[in-house]
Amino acid sequence: MTKRIWDDFLTERDKKVYEQAGYGKRGGFGKRPALFVIDVQYNFCGDKPEDILEGLKQYRTHCGAEAWAAVEHIVPLLEMAREKNIPVFYTESARRADMVDSGVQVGKNHRGTEKTVLEGTHATQTVAALAPRPQDIRIEKRKPSAFFGTIFMSHLNFFDVDTLILTGCTTSGCLRATAVDAYSFNFNVVIPEETAFDRFQASHAMNLFDLNCKYVDVIPTSEVQDYLSALPVRDDLPGKA
Repeated sequence: MTKRIWDDFLTERDKKVYEQAGYGKRGGFGKRPALFVIDVQYNFCGDKPEDILEGLKQYRTHCGAEAWAAVEHIVPLLEMAREKNIPVFYTESARRADMVDSGVQVGKNHRGTEKTVLEGTHATQTVAALAPRPQDIRIEKRKPSAFFGTIFMSHLNFFDVDTLILTGCTTSGCLRATAVDAYSFNFNVVIPEETAFDRFQASHAMNLFDLNCKYVDVIPTSEVQDYLSALPVRDDLPGKA
């Protein structure tokens, strides 16, 4: 069996429970997917690939060189989605100048009031390699899940989406929260493993493990490419000729 990213973090007891309890069944794809790029912004990726301990000197939300490695895997998925006329969504996570829209986050997080999270700045822009196009849907959010307090679900209904392909960061934060909510709304949910990233290696691995156990198919990006490649071009989207 192919080794998974989380295997080194599992105890022998964990492995036995996983085998005997029946977790990790493949949920599969639907027929009408959407691709979602979550928080792949400069304040999470840095302005260039570099070691996380260096990157933290500029952005305390930095996730290290792994972020840019993930971007390289997201790019071909984005190109394929646009070729197939599949809806593409982005989250834009930023705060207004007085930070009041951060709510209780400022009390929990030492970086909650830093200026690298302000809306309209370079730091909170999606990295150029993945820049949204006019036809894409941009979801502004202030909490971890893209469903909370947004019209994301309304868009998914409008486009008759049945499968969400989630990419981005952080695995333990906004990606996870959005994935669990998507599962709760009965979407098929897929995370291409190489497209997700986090600042903590253990959190990244174990959240992928937990999501794959119960909520999401965490699979190689190449399998998602094969799925997209086999789909017909979608010609029934509202507002898209």
